[in-house]
Amino acid sequence: MKKVIVLVLAACALSLSAGAQNLKRRPFLGVQIAPVTDSLATAYGMTSAAGGRVVAVIQNSTAAALQLQPNDVILKINDTNIQTFMDVVAQARRFTTGESLRVHVIRNGKALVLKDRVKEMPRETDPNAAVVYDEVKTAHGYTRMIVKKPKGKGKFPAVFFLQGYGCNSVDNLPPHDPQQKLMDGLVTKGYAVFKMDKPGAGDSQGSAPCTEIAYPEELAAFSAGLKMLKNYDFVDTDNVFLFGHSLGANTAPIIAADSKVKGIIAYGVAGKPWYEYMLDVFREQRAAVGEDPVQIDEDMKVLGPLTYELMILKKSPEELLRNPAYKPYLEQSFDYDGKDHLFTRHYSFMQSIQDTPYHKAWRDADTKVLVIYGGADIASISPKNSELLVSAINAMHPGSATYQFLPGTDHSFIEVGTTQDLLRLQQSGQFGAYARENFNAELVEQVDSWIKQTRQSPQAGGK
Repeated sequence: MKKVIVLVLAACALSLSAGAQNLKRRPFLGVQIAPVTDSLATAYGMTSAAGGRVVAVIQNSTAAALQLQPNDVILKINDTNIQTFMDVVAQARRFTTGESLRVHVIRNGKALVLKDRVKEMPRETDPNAAVVYDEVKTAHGYTRMIVKKPKGKGKFPAVFFLQGYGCNSVDNLPPHDPQQKLMDGLVTKGYAVFKMDKPGAGDSQGSAPCTEIAYPEELAAFSAGLKMLKNYDFVDTDNVFLFGHSLGANTAPIIAADSKVKGIIAYGVAGKPWYEYMLDVFREQRAAVGEDPVQIDEDMKVLGPLTYELMILKKSPEELLRNPAYKPYLEQSFDYDGKDHLFTRHYSFMQSIQDTPYHKAWRDADTKVLVIYGGADIASISPKNSELLVSAINAMHPGSATYQFLPGTDHSFIEVGTTQDLLRLQQSGQFGAYARENFNAELVEQVDSWIKQTRQSPQAGGK
């Protein structure tokens, strides 16, 4: 779970439309944004760390037209002051294509006002596939779905990619993005690949912002997407697969229980109910990255009951803050924003993940499963959680689940070496540049090989 929020991402231009569309193309800011660090605020002579720090600017975007630069601090957009990086996200959602825009920034200690007009988000294209922009009707409106179909006629096996915890749009991911590399790799193997934004993200309309919704609304949208993709005339409905990444691996069996699939690939799993997983994050994950065991013991005296009251007793942050000992832990361990958000999403989102029966979902999905653990996947804690999940599935459906290990690979599909190598890259600030060039293509081979074997199996799957 990261603090950096990718607001919008880009690629170039032409694609197909799936007939009449209720969704309009959203405005395109095209910037990665993060909190302002204390050191940057001091260097710029700022009195506080207010604002949003520019991490990167996407080509052919509104941010590029404004000539925003990395390490610019955004303090004001039009007439609205920016207190935190999340305020930039909120303001960007209110833009309309073509409107005039004034962005007040601090650059190297100097105040500047940048002006231009808001640009439209470009559409994705692929020289090896037809790209279809469609929409999924949900209880609250419409959510964007994007399909890449290999060239040629006939029916294709399909893979539905289910992303993790965050609200970042998956529309027009840059070519170097590891999620995009995985999906494009599967397209070249002959699969029709589907992805969709979450309600309240990207082009989606009708829902509250993604950061404000609970897990059931997200589940319902993905479930509707799975049912819809089976209606495409080029989809082999007997061979539909789900790829669940991180929290997407929780989502996959839940929607598969309602609309059967041939198989599920799960990467970077929690492996257990969310409350128990969070306790692993606070103890085992910290130990794995070398934190002081004595300090971990002391912190767990607070984090244990705090997590229980949040996840099991369903207390709000406001209620939790009545215990003054909880405040620093909410802020430091849960990314509490002082309002209602933990790890950038409304606190009810985490609570409703916990309310979703974990192993019951896998039992009811009743399909073939491949669980992959990357050898440097800190977010998934250790191979143990993946192995336990495979054992549990096989206890319910003997022989249906397989475990595979992907050496040296982190949570985001990057080949990094050891966990220590990953930490060094992150601490040196070199991880972003390194990740662009080091997607582990062996993941595509593992998935393709398993799907080919599973397609020959008569067990599970269906329409």
